[in-house]
Amino acid sequence: MIDENDPDGFGERPLAGFTHSIDSHLAFYRFALTAYNYRCAISGLRFPPDAQILHEQLSVVPIHPRELGGSLEIGNALVLEASMADAFARGLIAATDDWQVIVPRPEALAEEQRQHVVAGRVLFVPAEPMFRPVAKNLQFHRLTIARYHR
Repeated sequence: MIDENDPDGFGERPLAGFTHSIDSHLAFYRFALTAYNYRCAISGLRFPPDAQILHEQLSVVPIHPRELGGSLEIGNALVLEASMADAFARGLIAATDDWQVIVPRPEALAEEQRQHVVAGRVLFVPAEPMFRPVAKNLQFHRLTIARYHR
């Protein structure tokens, strides 16, 4: 029988996936910035650490977006400068399984972006192998977001 005075929500267990707190997301965000040494994975531009909660120039971007089934883990994240983050999210920039930059439609990039993107260059990834982008996430991004097929 359901007890409406039950402080735990009628005895129901919390749903998996809804227990993440803002603190854990912020911790992940800061961890990713540190793992990438405050450097944009695509352009290589380095920025000083920021004392504010969110970094002004850098974003932590999911490779396989969470709303499409991607996970919140370091192998599914890239640290990108704001204009690179936008281009990556729109599929204008992608990467091979071995982290080489692909620019499927260079003409779609803004001039400022083209100055910092070198097709074929290897992404600037963390030194620690376990923190680097995972191939399955890069494949998802290439095929689904960038719609890049060789």
